[in-house]
Amino acid sequence: MKRRGVEFVVIGAYAAVTQGWSEPTSDIDITPDRHVRNLQRLADALREMEAQVLTADGDADASWPIDDQHLRLRETTFLTTRFGDLDVVLNPAATEGYPDLARPSESFLLVADGIEIRVANLERVIASKRASDTPKDRDALPRLEALLQRLPRREQ
Repeated sequence: MKRRGVEFVVIGAYAAVTQGWSEPTSDIDITPDRHVRNLQRLADALREMEAQVLTADGDADASWPIDDQHLRLRETTFLTTRFGDLDVVLNPAATEGYPDLARPSESFLLVADGIEIRVANLERVIASKRASDTPKDRDALPRLEALLQRLPRREQ
């Protein structure tokens, strides 16, 4: 995605993993910039990754088009790719989407193999999980908050 110039922030459990979370996660969640050109680049990257939309029962649906218009239609698009599962979340709970999450006070740059990837900070992950209020997120909150207490404070 970065090779295609897609602007996004990694959120959710995988963002927590980059900050010391050791519990397993089955997918990566991202929040992309919603500008049309960025969503077009994202759709191009997803097609290159052989992405297919996942239905409510978890089956891949090859009939659903992977394009910027369809990505914009859903707050969350659940996908499977040749690399694994990916959730595209336009407006995570307790955020105003990409512009909010991309601010340096809300995220940080992680460099992996020479590629810079913006990742939501743990405080943001916790706030979003608290606001989404799903059973899975409520269950994880005490452990995420304990991890946050162990982390050194970031400069604002």
